Amino acid sequence: MAGPSTTPLADAQKVPSDVAAIINAVVGMNSASANAKSGSDTSTSKIKLTTNSARAIMELAAKDAGYPTEFSPADIAQFIEEFDAEQKLQIEKVTTSTNQKLTPGGTTEGAVDKTVSSTIRTEFPSFFNAGTFTKDWLWKRISFKDETTLGAKSLAVLAEVRGLVDKFQLMGVSDQEAKDAAYLIAKGDKTLDEYTAELQGEAAIEYPQFADRFKKNPKLTTYDIASPVINMIAETLEVDPGTIKMNNPIVLAYTRSAGADGKGVAPSYYDLLLKTKALPEYQKTQQANNEARDSASSLVKALGYGL
Repeated sequence: MAGPSTTPLADAQKVPSDVAAIINAVVGMNSASANAKSGSDTSTSKIKLTTNSARAIMELAAKDAGYPTEFSPADIAQFIEEFDAEQKLQIEKVTTSTNQKLTPGGTTEGAVDKTVSSTIRTEFPSFFNAGTFTKDWLWKRISFKDETTLGAKSLAVLAEVRGLVDKFQLMGVSDQEAKDAAYLIAKGDKTLDEYTAELQGEAAIEYPQFADRFKKNPKLTTYDIASPVINMIAETLEVDPGTIKMNNPIVLAYTRSAGADGKGVAPSYYDLLLKTKALPEYQKTQQANNEARDSASSLVKALGYGL
């Protein structure tokens, strides 16, 4: 009984999960060679895409990128045209030239003619990478400027990048810059850790008093540094720490206290606690009610009245 049939795409997907490697495996099954002879042998190798193979590798790249749009026949035709044009710029070629020289053995009996051959092989490798080309072609269609066109993967990366930027609370980083970074991270050209290091560089300028702390920990954010203050505010106001944002006035009183030159003196923990208790929100807490009751009781006692 014959075994189950497989397709080139199914076979290719058995290779490591990197989408570029899978695409290269798919197109490798569609490569073609041509030979031409003119005093020397020249062989060339190129990838010939069909509509089906082009659609297959485009869909692989789209799935990896989380790109939600289906490809039209016009999209596929355009991809094949651009694929062929880029490949044509650097087709792999091997040229082999062989020369022979005959030396007569002379006129004596038993003389042997000698033939000397020399072969020169010249290779022109192609640096065209079908997998990389397909990924780059697909990502040119993805725009982070219009979030409605993004797939779930890109949106998740964008949300993560925005959250990271928010944790640094930087005036020098715009939302468009965050989108540009998210694009590179989603594409795989940059990692979140690398972008964190970039933001730390910006943070060291805006928060010079924290520069040394950033150097010691490559993943430290301004939010991490402000966490003790954030937790104190949340505990004092009896709210979830997650509701205390980096632009909270008490948090800013701590993080921005040093000024642009970093020479300003940060308020003490006790000063920040008093500022927190001066907020209108504090008067609604159970702790404020208890303090008011205790204060009233002390006043009554001081006036000589019993309770």
